[in-house]
Amino acid sequence: MSDDLQQFHERNLARDPQYAVARQLLDLGDAVKRLREGAKLTRGQFGKLFGVRAHDIVIIEEETPRAPAGLLEAALSLLIQRARAPQSKQNSEIARSLRMVRHLRPALVAA
Repeated sequence: MSDDLQQFHERNLARDPQYAVARQLLDLGDAVKRLREGAKLTRGQFGKLFGVRAHDIVIIEEETPRAPAGLLEAALSLLIQRARAPQSKQNSEIARSLRMVRHLRPALVAA
């Protein structure tokens, strides 16, 4: 990230609560993508398993602030269920992300 962009980002995180929430949600979307890829699932495969279209997975991963409140939480919950080692570091990161989604839920915009 360039210095100017980093300064803009830090300034907005400090001053604008909506920007801060949107940034956290985008980070969660990135986490969903990494977890899905770690499970070796395509967006289509994950969508089929999850019972949604691949386009809905795109919204979760790339346009997270636009995702319906329950969709992001349900995607993380499904990834928790699919995790193989219950005490793994990955599981604790997923659980932490899930708690964050529940905390941020009022800020999510319904699609």
